[in-house]
Amino acid sequence: MENIASKQQILTYISVHQKARVDDLWRHLGFSRQLVQKKLKELVTEKLVIKSGKPPLVFYQLAVQESLAPVESIPKNLVDFIDKEYLYVSPLGELIYGFEGFSRWVSSIREQNNIRRLAQEYKKTVNTVKEKFNKFGFIDATEKVKQTFPNTYIDKVYYLDFYALPKFGKTKLGQLLLYSKQAQNYELIRTLSLQVKPKIQQLLAREKITAVSFIPPTVPRNIQFIKEFEKILDISLPHIDLSKAYLGDVPIAQKTLSRLEERVQNASRTIFVRNSAKYERVLLIDDAVGSGASLNETAKKLVAGGLAKSVIGVAVVGSYKGFDVIREI
Repeated sequence: MENIASKQQILTYISVHQKARVDDLWRHLGFSRQLVQKKLKELVTEKLVIKSGKPPLVFYQLAVQESLAPVESIPKNLVDFIDKEYLYVSPLGELIYGFEGFSRWVSSIREQNNIRRLAQEYKKTVNTVKEKFNKFGFIDATEKVKQTFPNTYIDKVYYLDFYALPKFGKTKLGQLLLYSKQAQNYELIRTLSLQVKPKIQQLLAREKITAVSFIPPTVPRNIQFIKEFEKILDISLPHIDLSKAYLGDVPIAQKTLSRLEERVQNASRTIFVRNSAKYERVLLIDDAVGSGASLNETAKKLVAGGLAKSVIGVAVVGSYKGFDVIREI
């Protein structure tokens, strides 16, 4: 009874005050700090309370009880499929994987009554998209690039996944990339990097790559995704060092530009090669591809400068339909 009473007192306090910190609870309820922390942990596990922030500034709030469709109403094979494929990022910044995340997304669009239909539609969409992967597990976007640019300097372009799917939004890799960059979250960067590292290694071997290079970042951040990505991949081949430099005072991220001509100009005039060694086949790595301008213009610099005989491009994610602009990352 004491256990239930102490939990209920904590819930009541949080309900009245809208939020609480550990100090608030032990001072006002007379419990020990250890008991408060223990009961809060239990309440979070029971999903009655949510924890926001990081030490030393941590707040606890009542969890919003959402009306989610029961898993029992969905065939197990469908739940298993979504468990493997899906990631939802809530408005509160929670990363919720699998069917639970899918249920939260369905709830957020107020379609709980249609969750079975949406689950079936999601599976069909993912399977249709997977048909665009080649037998080695890559999306070959080479023809898209060649159709976009009259003069193509990059020999092949691959995606590891699409950034987003029709109707269902960002893929798991798309979510991880967007939020690891925006939040400058090293653990998310590491999660993504380790997930895709075997595919990059496979590509290095399959294409007989002799050197690698990474498209440099534009927006100043304390933790740069592409720099950490490069370190975690730890590719034991020569690296061609690229940098970005601007004529003006404002760094313009290429992904904020809507016109193809602007993207080409941005890539052509701001990316510089800092090496002079020559290599046979270079793998040029980017985080996300919209138009392909950065890859193609950088390949032009490498080939025209005699630094590479052949350039292969790869991106963590790319646009699904044509080369729609990816503005968020």
